[in-house]
Amino acid sequence: MTQQQLTCSIGVGPNKLVAKIAADVQKPDGLTLVKPEEVQSFLSPLPVRRLVGVGIKTEKKLETLGIRTAGQLARFDVLRLIEVFGRKLGTYFHNASLGIDDEPVQERSEPESLSRISTLKEDTRDLAVILDEAYRLCDEVHAKLMQRGLIYRSVSIYIVASDLSVYSRSKTFENPTSDLKTFKKTVKELFEKFLNESDAEARRVGVKVSNLNKKEELQKQLTNFFGSSNH
Repeated sequence: MTQQQLTCSIGVGPNKLVAKIAADVQKPDGLTLVKPEEVQSFLSPLPVRRLVGVGIKTEKKLETLGIRTAGQLARFDVLRLIEVFGRKLGTYFHNASLGIDDEPVQERSEPESLSRISTLKEDTRDLAVILDEAYRLCDEVHAKLMQRGLIYRSVSIYIVASDLSVYSRSKTFENPTSDLKTFKKTVKELFEKFLNESDAEARRVGVKVSNLNKKEELQKQLTNFFGSSNH
């Protein structure tokens, strides 16, 4: 087995906000655990820039108010913060300095689309040359679909012309599919449509699938539908 010598820092806390800040404390390779009763003592001495959402401009603005640490921010008048930053941000900065965060941890959602784009060896209107590269991109996108167990309903192509103008064509199906032949056939039709409608030469070409769903989720929906339709 090959060892990559990778490092990572881990933060554990009572909520996402505290855990994120804790993860940044012992970079690049450390574990920081913050218990609920330790949140205040952990956050208080930290510079305000350590708080999620505080950038350089916000840090400078807080400094003009005499606020340099999370502890100072926690003790600052929340109404004055709202006056300076607006209700949403002012309230957030106040809560963040106290380690208050009720945002739930969510699973990372599936992508809304998968795409690949490539530069041709030379500008061209030759359909065979364009499709040779486009089909290679289709193979790469389709491999990602299969790897993630996704199906698609829409196919798109992109063309960046020699004058850098951008064109696109799309087609949406009535029923979702994961079929590679359908993907390539549709890509061919869309490039033919582009060449018939435009005099532009292609410099870069791209392909995309969108309206994605998990294959097993669709199967579950169909099963539930037909199951509920039976009497």
